[in-house]
Amino acid sequence: MSLRTRGRFAGALFLSAFVAYGLGSALAGQLVGSALVVLNSAMVTAIGVLAFGALSRAHPAIAWTYLVARGAEAFLLTAGMVLLDSVGDGAADIAYQAAMLSLSLGSLPFCLALKRQRWVPNWLAIWGFAGYALFATGAVAELMGVSVGLVLAIPGGLFEFAFGLLLLARGFAPSGAVPPGTVPDEASSSAAAGPGDARAQRAALAAGAGLLLMVVLAGLANFGVVDRLVSTDATETTTRLLSNQRAFVLAVVALLAVACLDVLVAWALRAFFDDTHRAVAQLSAWCRTVYAVVFAVAITHLIAAAGLLRDAAATDQLSSRVYARVTEFEEIWSLGLTVFGVHLLIIGWLAWRSRTVPTWLAVLVAIAGAGYLADSIGALYSAPYPVQVAAVTFVGEVILMVWLLVVAARSRGHRRSNPDTVRPREKQPA
Repeated sequence: MSLRTRGRFAGALFLSAFVAYGLGSALAGQLVGSALVVLNSAMVTAIGVLAFGALSRAHPAIAWTYLVARGAEAFLLTAGMVLLDSVGDGAADIAYQAAMLSLSLGSLPFCLALKRQRWVPNWLAIWGFAGYALFATGAVAELMGVSVGLVLAIPGGLFEFAFGLLLLARGFAPSGAVPPGTVPDEASSSAAAGPGDARAQRAALAAGAGLLLMVVLAGLANFGVVDRLVSTDATETTTRLLSNQRAFVLAVVALLAVACLDVLVAWALRAFFDDTHRAVAQLSAWCRTVYAVVFAVAITHLIAAAGLLRDAAATDQLSSRVYARVTEFEEIWSLGLTVFGVHLLIIGWLAWRSRTVPTWLAVLVAIAGAGYLADSIGALYSAPYPVQVAAVTFVGEVILMVWLLVVAARSRGHRRSNPDTVRPREKQPA
C-alpha cells in the first residue's frame, strides 16, 4: 500500500471516529451506543497501524509509541463503556480521561514526525503539538478532580479534524518541495555504522530506557501507593483510599503507563535479539505483549475501585465492593505474571545463545523468570502463599536493564570515535 493510499485511509478513519464516538457517547447505555464506541476503538487502532506502517522506517521509536498509545486509547475507551454499565460514571470518566491522556502523549512525538517528514505544513504540526499538550493538561486536571470541561480539548480536536481532511485529500505526502537532507534515508544513515550494529544499539537503548522508566513508575505506583494503602481489612483499605484518592488515581495512571511500556520493551528486545533467533525473539515479544494486556485488564479493576470512591456514597457495601476490585486486580496480575515469567525464560535462552550478552547475565534473567513462575503458580495452588521468590530473583531484570543501557552508550561512543569503521558484533566479556 502506497503512502498516499495509507494516509487517505487514515484520514477517513480520523473523521469517521469523530462521528462514531460522538454518536456512541450520546447513546451511552444502549446497545447501539456500545457498538459505536467499539467501532470507534477499532478505527482508533487502525489509525495507529496505518501510521506505524508509514513511519516505521524513518522514525521507528515514534511509530511504536504512537501505535501503543492508540492501542491503549482504544482499550480504555472500550473499558470505560463496560465500566459505565457495571460500576458507574466515576469509573467510566477515569477510563475516558486516561484514554485521552494516552492519545495526547502519544501524539506529541507524532506531530514532530509529521513536521520532520513534511507531511503537513509547519504551522499545522505546531498547532497539533500545542493542541495535544493542552489536551493532556486537561486530562490530568480531570483525573485529579479539577473540572475544566472541553475548553482544553478544543484545539486538539480541531487539529484532528483538519488533519483528517488533509490526509483524505492527499495522504501521507510532503506538503511541498523537500529540502535535501530534511528526510534522511534510514538505510543510508545506518550504513556508516553497519545496519545490524546500529539497529541493535537503538533497540538496546529503547529497551534499557523503557525498563528504567518502568522501574520508577511501578515503584512509585505499586510500592509507594497501592501496597501502602491496601491492607487485609476492607474497611481500613477503603478509608485509606478515600483519604488519598488523587494519589490512588495517579498510581492507576502510572500502572497503565507501565503496561504500555511493557509492550514497547517487548518489541525493542525482539529487535535486539532478532539476529540470535528471529522466531523465538518474536515469541518472546508476543508473550510480554499478552502479559501487558492481562496487566491492563487487571488495572481496570483499580479504575473501577477509584470510580466507586469518586462516586462514593457512604454505604455499607462500599468497602466490600472497593476491596473486591482491589483483590481482583491482584489476582489477575498474579495470573499474568505466569506469562511474564515465560517471557523472561525465553529472553534468558536468547541471551544464552547471543554473541553479545554475557552468559552469567543470561542465567540471571532465566532465574528471574523462574522466580515469577514459582510465585504465580504457587499463588494459584495456595491462597495464603507467603513466599515471594521474585522479590529476590528480580535482580536479573535490573542487571539486564543496566547492561542494555551500558551497551547502548558504549556503542554510541564507539560510533562517534570511529564514524567510518564498521565492526562485526562480538561476544562481550563477562
